[in-house]
Amino acid sequence: MNETSKSAMRRARDPAFQQHYFVGKGIDIGAGDDPLSAHAHVFPRVSEIVPWDKPQGDALRMAGAPDASFDFVHSSHCLEHLANPYQALARWLELLKPGGYAILTVPDEDLYEKGRWPSPFNREHKVSFTICKPEKALPGSVNVLDMVCAFSSIASCERVALVRDNYDERRASVDQTARGLAECAIEIVLRKRAVPGAREMMDAASKARDADESLRAWQAVLKSYPYRFDVYHGAMLAWLRWDLLEPIDGLWAQCVERLPDQHLPRLYHALHTIARGKLQEGFRIRESWMGKFGWQRRTTAQPPAAIPAWTGEPLEGKSIVIWSEFGLGDEIFFLRFARMLRERCGAAHVSVVCQAPLVTLFERSGEADAVFSVAQAAALPPHDYWVFPHAIPAYLALDLEALPPSVPFLHAPGKTAFPALVESKGKLKVGLAFKGAPTHENDKQRSLPSLSVLDDLFNVEGVEFFSLQKGAGADEAADYAKRLPNFHDVGASLNSMDETANAIAALDVVLTVDTSVAHVAAAMGKPTWLMLPFFGDWRWHYTRDDSPWYPTLRLFRRPPGADWSPVVARIRGRLLTAVNAERTNP
Repeated sequence: MNETSKSAMRRARDPAFQQHYFVGKGIDIGAGDDPLSAHAHVFPRVSEIVPWDKPQGDALRMAGAPDASFDFVHSSHCLEHLANPYQALARWLELLKPGGYAILTVPDEDLYEKGRWPSPFNREHKVSFTICKPEKALPGSVNVLDMVCAFSSIASCERVALVRDNYDERRASVDQTARGLAECAIEIVLRKRAVPGAREMMDAASKARDADESLRAWQAVLKSYPYRFDVYHGAMLAWLRWDLLEPIDGLWAQCVERLPDQHLPRLYHALHTIARGKLQEGFRIRESWMGKFGWQRRTTAQPPAAIPAWTGEPLEGKSIVIWSEFGLGDEIFFLRFARMLRERCGAAHVSVVCQAPLVTLFERSGEADAVFSVAQAAALPPHDYWVFPHAIPAYLALDLEALPPSVPFLHAPGKTAFPALVESKGKLKVGLAFKGAPTHENDKQRSLPSLSVLDDLFNVEGVEFFSLQKGAGADEAADYAKRLPNFHDVGASLNSMDETANAIAALDVVLTVDTSVAHVAAAMGKPTWLMLPFFGDWRWHYTRDDSPWYPTLRLFRRPPGADWSPVVARIRGRLLTAVNAERTNP
């Protein structure tokens, strides 16, 4: 087709391209086998053309291409291959210096596609383009004038033209671009305005001094950069700081509309809805999106192909198995739903498939009629349905403020064998877990950087600390146990979840970050103090310091922009109060 070569011959005769558009350093996106650099000699004011094609990376995100570094961006017949041309154009404009030009050509849906979809001549086209029509003529039709207007705050429009040079109307039914010199394209030229970059605007917005100023500032960033997920994420965190929850509702709806094919906008939309307490709505949003992915994204054990997935069908007299999904903490949290499926839905038999460390703890709980490890999943007896834990609230209506009583639903199997836990009479016994698994996607935020963060707690008289830490952080806990007389390393002797539960049962309170220890302790009904980052998991919701899911759990959230020291100060106050209460009521 050689569309760049065809347009170069035409543009070589156009003074605007010679004197203004093709000047200085440019980037040629989708260069392929017909690069603009092959015609640089006919545009004498061009100093350099950087080719960008599949070997360089994704044309949608342009990772590694420096912002505000090019005098012109050229792309010939590339935009129609991208599912979200608006997002792509937004990114391409970021590459331009102020005053730089975006020079684009796309196929016209009438001249090239012949008004048919999918494209009769190129099935790789994901969208089609028209300069302007009152209604969509094709399913993926993009009105160029609408697209130009969408970026009017970032770029002025210099040219939108239908290019049909050498096009023969008598041969309108065939692909005239395949051979010869015919063009069937729309040519677009935009000029970048002198506007602040996204990062500059975000930094300024983050300095807002009150809620109204924050709202206005981030709305301005969103208007200029509506196709960047990091802008929506930044606005969410800023508005959470000012408790602007209703604007966040609209924020994620807008993000999904602008970035419909991306995972994170839909995930955050669902998680925000759940965190707001709209449980069924949020989980349904989540399931509608997660259903597009395979089971491998949710579990290590393939769900049974011969058993239908439960999607809200009546369960009266039926059997159902809750499948293993995500981490240990998730599986503990959702165990409560085994009882709900029996008592509220009338299920005759509820089984649970879980990870091996939880099997005996779950069996002893009595919540499920049968418990199977992931390794036993292949030999599962027949059931009427199976369901992922996160799918249950999508089909089971729940009121966050009136959840069915369920705690305690885990129980310690016996007594701890750790001597110091038994011998520390008259002292407040505090269990401690300060790090989660480093492979967790949010571990940098949820885990403490070091045990030393809690040093101000260890000098509180009348308190004995018992580390439950395993894995990451275990070495640091062992070192503290050697140095501090009131610090004991229990974690080194714990070899199962049963033993962890036994240790927790002997404690007065458990102080932990958001990891499986928190769920074991809270599910046992043990007083649990949970240290959270400013933006935490959906199940801890927003701003509240209690948990409707776990009545004995108290939340200590890190303030926005702060380190853990305010959290530690609050916990130290709670410790002193608890110690005084212990002395008053021995």
